[in-house]
Amino acid sequence: MSDPAKRPDPGEEVRVPDSIVCVDCGGICGLLSHPGTDDDGNTLPFHSGDVVAYRSADCHDRWDIVLE
Repeated sequence: MSDPAKRPDPGEEVRVPDSIVCVDCGGICGLLSHPGTDDDGNTLPFHSGDVVAYRSADCHDRWDIVLE
């Protein structure tokens, strides 16, 4: 994932689901990525253009998703 704290012009904030459906097996993919934090420890939001990763609990495929 790109570091949201270092992005010069972050895109629009994007809500990231905790899970998605695996395109290959139909199982549940859990979110592997975690949002960044600022110098004060505050959680930063994900933005369009960030990449998040998911892994299927059934077939173990990994999905890297570019947020829009």
